Amino acid sequence: MSRPQRVGAHRSTATSRWPRWAILLAGLAVAIVLAAIGLFALDLLRPRAPEPVATEQAEIVTDPSAIDPALDASVTVLDASGETGLAAGVGQALSDSGWDVVATGGSSEASETTVVWFDSEELAPVARGLAAALGVGDVQLSDGRLSGTPITIVVGPDAVGTAPSQEPRDDGELEHAPGTEAP
Repeated sequence: MSRPQRVGAHRSTATSRWPRWAILLAGLAVAIVLAAIGLFALDLLRPRAPEPVATEQAEIVTDPSAIDPALDASVTVLDASGETGLAAGVGQALSDSGWDVVATGGSSEASETTVVWFDSEELAPVARGLAAALGVGDVQLSDGRLSGTPITIVVGPDAVGTAPSQEPRDDGELEHAPGTEAP
């Protein structure tokens, strides 16, 4: 008797075209390539900081002779520092440098910092130039004139020893309040 042949219970005797190690190596290579593509895609999607844009420097007038003669850029210097004669000395130093300082005096309010107030946008470069000449202070647009001039410098305690100061003289158009002596 012959034995019937079993159907479907045999294994293929043909050898695989790819050895197992080559299949594993190909799978590993595909995983590495997909990971690299994913990282590159994530890098492209990452938000980036905008490139720095060159900003315009605010105009500043440091030379009083460069001021348009038609522009009223007269200055009053007020002392809010409590230092006797500081406004007179600072006003004299600015006047000697060519700025149109017409009066000095005491401030009715105390201030911790020096502020150069101006009453119109066209005076902003001049106000910035005055703050630069003082070496201290902030520049602010006022709602109107704080004194009889379009630019008012309120000298605070931060200007003591920093802002230029000269002995006040009565030989020019600069009017000093009574009892003002430079430190």
